[in-house]
Amino acid sequence: MLPLALSAVAGGDLAAYFEGLANPTRLRIVERLAEVKEARVSDVALLLGISQPRMSWHLRLLRRAGIVVTRREGREVLCRLDRESIAASHQRFDRLLDGVGAVADGAQPGPEAAPENASQSLSQPVGERSLPEVSG
Repeated sequence: MLPLALSAVAGGDLAAYFEGLANPTRLRIVERLAEVKEARVSDVALLLGISQPRMSWHLRLLRRAGIVVTRREGREVLCRLDRESIAASHQRFDRLLDGVGAVADGAQPGPEAAPENASQSLSQPVGERSLPEVSG
């Protein structure tokens, strides 16, 4: 399996979202961008003590994860948090935790999404569900 930076990413992919946040440097970038509306990439790199090439690498991962967007203004590149995309990822994760699954656009999973040997329905409260037994 290719890492996030080298593979194609489907829109709304939770694995890509969490991989984008799975690095202390990228979390520091997100933390700094949360404090401002928009910032020059060179300023954030300088503030965090990151080289320009390394900053570009981290921003690439954050962009592909739907966490950051960038735009060019003359010779400068500006970046900001993509707060709508982040909120959508949080909603997908909440649905996953609620047992609905990370289904796009709030659609409910169909019967084909449930395992054939599931002993309990997805409509039961989360606390009452158990995983199906696996026969070996």
